[in-house]
Amino acid sequence: MASGDGKDQRNPKDMKALLKFCLEATKDEDAKSEEFAPMDEERKKWLEQALVGMSVSPVQRMRTCIECLKNNQSSEEERSQAMEELIEWGENIDYATDFHKIGGFDLFPRLLSDEEAEIRWQTLELVACLVQNNPYCQNVVLQNKMLPVLLEMLDKDDNSTVKTKALYAVSCLTRDCEEAQKVFTDNDGFSVLMRAMQQDVEKLKIKAAFMLSALCNNTPDYKDILCDIGMIDQLVGHLNEEHSNFHEHVMSAMLAIVRNHPRSVEECQRSELDLHNVLQQRIKFLTGNEQFTEEKSYAEEILQLISSEDSLGEANR
Repeated sequence: MASGDGKDQRNPKDMKALLKFCLEATKDEDAKSEEFAPMDEERKKWLEQALVGMSVSPVQRMRTCIECLKNNQSSEEERSQAMEELIEWGENIDYATDFHKIGGFDLFPRLLSDEEAEIRWQTLELVACLVQNNPYCQNVVLQNKMLPVLLEMLDKDDNSTVKTKALYAVSCLTRDCEEAQKVFTDNDGFSVLMRAMQQDVEKLKIKAAFMLSALCNNTPDYKDILCDIGMIDQLVGHLNEEHSNFHEHVMSAMLAIVRNHPRSVEECQRSELDLHNVLQQRIKFLTGNEQFTEEKSYAEEILQLISSEDSLGEANR
């Protein structure tokens, strides 16, 4: 018997009931117009979810993928397809938690050391999906001491895609997670970022600089660590290289460090860096090119900060 609140009509239990609902829900609109009209987004989303819910059990599908990855007889294509499906499920925070509860995390030690680079980077992408904005999975990863492993892969894996995906996983884990950031700093994570920016992989370099900026903006206390390890010197060194898209992110990172941090300003003012001249030349080079508007604004603000501190120091003397 149907309940008075219409709950049974909104939640069909099988395909026949679903089709009946769709016909009843659209017959009024069909009666008003003979022309075809696209289904509105809300109804479309509900229908897609209803179809998936009746035809697929996410937990069962994840179990199937896990078994495929455990099976030594599975082909590389089968394992890769299983990883792709797990990544899709892992983007949902509830399914990500379920993945851990059904033993999925037990696969990580084996998969992260797999001889196939594709499996390694797919595993790293899965880790990133699982931990992004998901405190439950973040805690599990930290408890299993996976972050040092991710940093090791970022630093030393011989495949550039693996390195980039490792950085992605580290970024997703440490973003807005103080405990993960502590583990990151305790394991010399900033030095790992520094070395990542020395790689000949533009995507990796840009992402490393972007993460550096984000960490400095969110937690200014890190700026002293960066001065200690010589990050200012490295960033200025990058600015002396042939210009590329990477330089916008270098400027952004340098500005994030220098803002409201006198020690960083003093580092930038060291005569051997010749940063005043580097910035002035860069601003001149970028002037009139709309593509580099952001980089030019960063350079101008850095120059203003280190120049105003110079003037202040001379006045005090």
